[in-house]
Amino acid sequence: MQRIIYASVLMVILLAGCTKTRVVQSRYIIQTETAVANCSYTWQQGDYWEFLAWALLDDVSSASVLAITAGYTPDVLPSPGTEIIIPIPEEYEEAARHRMESARLIRMATDIHETDRSGCMELLIDARETDPSWSVPFTNIAVLFLEDGRTDDALELLGPVCYKNTPALIMAGIAWRQGNTEDAMRHLSEALITTTPRPEVLAAAGIAWSVTGDRERAGNIIRRLLEDPEAPSELRVLALRYALMLGE
Repeated sequence: MQRIIYASVLMVILLAGCTKTRVVQSRYIIQTETAVANCSYTWQQGDYWEFLAWALLDDVSSASVLAITAGYTPDVLPSPGTEIIIPIPEEYEEAARHRMESARLIRMATDIHETDRSGCMELLIDARETDPSWSVPFTNIAVLFLEDGRTDDALELLGPVCYKNTPALIMAGIAWRQGNTEDAMRHLSEALITTTPRPEVLAAAGIAWSVTGDRERAGNIIRRLLEDPEAPSELRVLALRYALMLGE
């Protein structure tokens, strides 16, 4: 269980690591008729569609749709400084800007996570202050706390965002390791309250319910994970192992 909890959070940190470099000038842009209804965004050096989709939509798979909505084909990037349109109501333009600033700080923190932990922590704190409504800086700071054995600090930090999926998953892992099964299951239930739970949530919930004896519920959750072709292979293999144990 502990391995799954950590994997889910580190996945959030590392998600901003991929890059794309092809750039096009504005003359290649496909103009959209609905642009005025959405908010504008100034493309920054190092941006790419998956990065924006992760930060703004919490859904990397929406990167292609985001690009097309902005007037581009998914395989090209605007040049830095280009103003584009993103499919978010224009009243959220300032919030989107703060979110992207926070995302860049998280990406910088990711780059130095292994070599400069104090600098990584400072960047994550700045990211949290830049966008206090985003749970990702909270979860990444909590990971550092847990790695340092500061469980109480992690719990205190996650308290205000415990109703969100990934923080709920982390808190479930902490409760599980402390032997508090009731709290662990409650937090897992909170983490599952979404139309598309993350594979890490499904794996953790499936294993937890199998261990606690709720075989039917565990089987249903594990089946959802196995049927997800985008789920990491290691999680699917782990879930399959528990599914076979349930069938014994």
